[in-house]
Amino acid sequence: MKVNLLFFGEAKTIMKQDSIEIEFKGSNIKDLKTFLLKENPKLCNILENSMFAVNMEYRSLDAELKNGDTVAVIPPVEGG
Repeated sequence: MKVNLLFFGEAKTIMKQDSIEIEFKGSNIKDLKTFLLKENPKLCNILENSMFAVNMEYRSLDAELKNGDTVAVIPPVEGG
């Protein structure tokens, strides 16, 4: 399955880009998260605390994905 990933905050800094298209084997956000952790372990702390939005709607880890979906990785907001 191919999905478009959007990165924000520290995830964007680590990935050195704000979006990519990836192909992975899986069917839900949890599978995607596992794939991302395997491909880039530096994302571990960020992904553990991030929310995910699919096509601009927040979703749980068990939410099913479809080919071509846009998935935003939204880390916690820091600062003051």
